[in-house]
Amino acid sequence: MKKTTLILCLMASVFACKPDVIDPDKNSFDTKGMLANIGSNIIVPAYASFKVSVDDLSAETDTFCDNPTVQNLQNLRSSYKQAYIEWQKCDVFEFGPASDASLRANLNVYPTDTAKIQANILNGFFTVDVLSNTTAKGFPAIDYLLYYPNKTDAEIVALYASANRKLYLKAVVASIKAKTDEVVTGWNTYLSTFKSNTGYDLGGSPSLLINAMIKYYEKFIRDGKVAIPVGVKSAGVALPEQTEAYYGGFSVELLTASIQNFQNLYLGKYGSTNGLGFDDNLNAVDGGAVTDQTMQSNLADAFSACSALGDPLSQTIISNQTSVQAAYTKLQKIVPTLKVDLTSNLGVLISFQDNDGD
Repeated sequence: MKKTTLILCLMASVFACKPDVIDPDKNSFDTKGMLANIGSNIIVPAYASFKVSVDDLSAETDTFCDNPTVQNLQNLRSSYKQAYIEWQKCDVFEFGPASDASLRANLNVYPTDTAKIQANILNGFFTVDVLSNTTAKGFPAIDYLLYYPNKTDAEIVALYASANRKLYLKAVVASIKAKTDEVVTGWNTYLSTFKSNTGYDLGGSPSLLINAMIKYYEKFIRDGKVAIPVGVKSAGVALPEQTEAYYGGFSVELLTASIQNFQNLYLGKYGSTNGLGFDDNLNAVDGGAVTDQTMQSNLADAFSACSALGDPLSQTIISNQTSVQAAYTKLQKIVPTLKVDLTSNLGVLISFQDNDGD
């Protein structure tokens, strides 16, 4: 009898701690409308725009490798930068087709391993899509290949007299293009599933999206772009060389683009149209309005603080570390609102492994 009572008590405790799961049929909010807006007007167009930029990157890579000149190098850098900025619109969607393709791991693991890149070029090893080359491909590898440190543009162009170097650059870009095409094609069929799967429980589209947003914001905006390089998440030691786009020197542009796109996703905003988003979702549930107000205020503050930082971020960390730490503080204020308040209000469980203390 005591054992039975203990089991019942434990079960009661578990269910008491579990957040309420929203039943779309009992909730006045138009979840289907929100998913249709986010899927059709934000996610799919973001990938389509990204694909256009990657196709342009591929074409400019061929042009440069066929005729290595300073002008063609500059044109290629421009295409690379545009594709990297467009990637910031898509990076958050690491579920469904992107998860199946391990898109983030293939496109944006940094800092890049320059020694491995040089060894691959020397050895003529161009199979970039293997696990051992995770840190020697994607946008960070291109960043290094197009902006070799301590070399003039003319000296960088001269390096491409090497057939192996040309082939390696082409292989890295081809990998990005292949993975991008795979995910774009995947969303053509996944979109209907995404829009119809309205449950807030594990596996439902709102849950998948919110979990992807939390993980992306915490691990890849706050930590990867700012906290680790400035030393907050690296044992107090600043690591400016671990900024995104370290060699190209436009880390702040990528940072602000990522925050802006995250904010637009939260609001359900595309272009000048403000469609249904999680802000509307919060305002449709008891107590959610306060969470929405806090989220919007904190996002605006974080964007403003990060926009004020100077590029290259690596140099700002060295010359004015305090300003970068202050921007991190603004970014950090959003995390509890995302992970605790928003999930509690909407009845969503965090499903990814989370060891962060918020």
